[in-house]
Amino acid sequence: MKKLVTRTITGIVLVLVMLTAIMVSKYSYALLFLAIIIGGSTEFIGLFKKSDVKPNKWFIYLISILSFVASFLAVQGILEFKYFFSIFPAILLVMAGELFRKKEKPVENIAVSIFSILYIAIPLSLINFLVFPGQLYGNDYAPKLLIALFALIWTYDSGAYLFGVSMGKHRLFERISPKKSWEGAIGGTLTALVAAFAISIYIPEIQLIHWIAISVLTVISSTFGDLTESMFKRYFGIKDSGSILPGHGGVLDRFDSLLFAVPVIVLYLKIIIE
Repeated sequence: MKKLVTRTITGIVLVLVMLTAIMVSKYSYALLFLAIIIGGSTEFIGLFKKSDVKPNKWFIYLISILSFVASFLAVQGILEFKYFFSIFPAILLVMAGELFRKKEKPVENIAVSIFSILYIAIPLSLINFLVFPGQLYGNDYAPKLLIALFALIWTYDSGAYLFGVSMGKHRLFERISPKKSWEGAIGGTLTALVAAFAISIYIPEIQLIHWIAISVLTVISSTFGDLTESMFKRYFGIKDSGSILPGHGGVLDRFDSLLFAVPVIVLYLKIIIE
């Protein structure tokens, strides 16, 4: 019971802090997600602290921050978009930097360092395309789509939990996450579809049919994001990626769904809607 109370209080505080930061200004939003990128990257690097693999944390931090800042400026037209692509050659610095580190497993170090950037920083940098959604609102800061995405993820997670606890019998992916069930996934999908209908009223610029598609894509992608992080934790033999959020674990535990959902939704927004 105490754990449930702690989890609930932490969840409420986290939601309030995030919504406040997102809605106050584009700068508080940027600081929030830079903190999430740094926190998530730190936790991912920490997974290897007991192994011989030593990712280059300073290059991870540097390239991750540059990736977010470059996309943040590019989507506003402050920075020419072509400069955003300089991030990808910058990743080559990870390889060059390994020449000077003299670590035992350079190939593994490079692989983990680059994967950390691709897994955490790049997806979270793409969020800038949701809060500056181009043709829908111009270059103005408009966090409606990001809040809607969070609403879909949260309603899916809540619905999946409630249906899973009360009705779950058939395991969804028992080898990776024994507690998830098909009944929970279906129930969560239904609650996300209800949320999509409500969101279509709140954001009428996007038609209901698109919100239905977005909700389904969010459900599928966020589920794979959650399962992927569960796979990592099972591999390393840990329960949570961190302990910064009492009752919820770490940053990656809380935002694993977002890492998969954002690229999918941004792609749908740019190709289908715009």
